[in-house]
Amino acid sequence: YDMWKRGEYEALTDLEAVEMISEAFRYIPKYVRVMRVQRDVPAPLIIAGPRRGDLRVLVEKRALEKGITIREIRWREAGLAAWKRLMKVNLSRVRVDILEYEASMGTEVFISAEAPENDLIVGFVRLRIPSNKSHRPEVDEHTAIIRELHVYGPQIPIGEKSVDGLQHIGWGTRLLRKAEELAVENYDCRKILVISGIGVRSYYRRQGYFRASGTHYMMKILDK
Repeated sequence: YDMWKRGEYEALTDLEAVEMISEAFRYIPKYVRVMRVQRDVPAPLIIAGPRRGDLRVLVEKRALEKGITIREIRWREAGLAAWKRLMKVNLSRVRVDILEYEASMGTEVFISAEAPENDLIVGFVRLRIPSNKSHRPEVDEHTAIIRELHVYGPQIPIGEKSVDGLQHIGWGTRLLRKAEELAVENYDCRKILVISGIGVRSYYRRQGYFRASGTHYMMKILDK
């Protein structure tokens, strides 16, 4: 702000910001979810720089105008994004896709349930095969970690189902089983840990996990 007052800094205009950010969308991989494009700052408090409150909408529109295929998760999730684009998921065509990449001296495995005909994502699980330099004593060279498990669509209360809903119809369990299978077959893991909130521990217990004594994780011993 002080640099701007002295004339040493010139803030982006709305159009310049849209052009720049839309170009960035070319390089965002399918396993990334862009949570936020801008902070929600009231326009009267902005002295200089982008003032539009719908910057993300403008960015996505401009990216499509330039022929950019948007791969980030929020654009493709089978929930609000699908509703906005008037798309429905054909469950008979949903397939499980696997993408591996290296990160932080370990391997990330992004396992997703996707509807290829309209490029929507139903859900995903993030499986991590950590490096041998983990700072947690529970994590050794034969340990895998579930970092996140998510199924999209309208939120449905536990124990209920919906005609048009995607939750509670088995996709989370199917993705979890695939992660366990890959951990054993591809990475020779003997156990798997889950970073889970308190509210979902009962779900993991039904999947054969237990709260190991002295740990912060839900754990499952994997069969070879």
